[in-house]
Amino acid sequence: MTDTTVVIKTIGRETLGSAIESAVREKFKVIVVSDGSDMPTTISPVKYVRLGRRWGYYGGMAANVGAALAETEFITFLDDDDEFASGAGEVIRDKLKEEPQIDVWIGGVRFNREIGIKTTGETIVSKDLSLDSSLGVTPGNVSMPTYRTNIFAHYPFMNNIPEGQTHLTDFYHIKACELAGFKVAWFGKVLYLVRPIAGGLNGEGQ
Repeated sequence: MTDTTVVIKTIGRETLGSAIESAVREKFKVIVVSDGSDMPTTISPVKYVRLGRRWGYYGGMAANVGAALAETEFITFLDDDDEFASGAGEVIRDKLKEEPQIDVWIGGVRFNREIGIKTTGETIVSKDLSLDSSLGVTPGNVSMPTYRTNIFAHYPFMNNIPEGQTHLTDFYHIKACELAGFKVAWFGKVLYLVRPIAGGLNGEGQ
């Protein structure tokens, strides 16, 4: 049984199959939303939607469409060149049950190379990002949130775009949710592997 739907946003990368397999392995429901590109016919997700044209904007429209189709209480997202870390599904489900008052959970990500994390006063170099809000994660870093699905009825992506921005990234979307009074918390564990094939990662999330 799952209480979370994964929306996999795809632009037709050949790594889509691995992304789907990782979501199925973690026992999530899966909706694949194609941002204007054809999907390989060998892939059979639970649901598949092809948008009429390429919207871009970091998959914001694809995310909104997936959220509209999800039938579970919670929703999370995955790009077609990323994967879930082993055990991520169990971590997410346990936290959702333990702390039902939280509306948005932010999961940690592991890149295939070291990234500089800007904090107040210093830069921390690590492959792991978004593990601890006390690090002062800045715009441009990756956040991988699990949302209460009904949030998207009021706060979709690409809505209320900050001045000077051309799109609403997950970072700004989370901030908008916080300002609206939704409760946000951090998992403190790596749940998502970003472009793992290029870096030769073994799929372990610890």
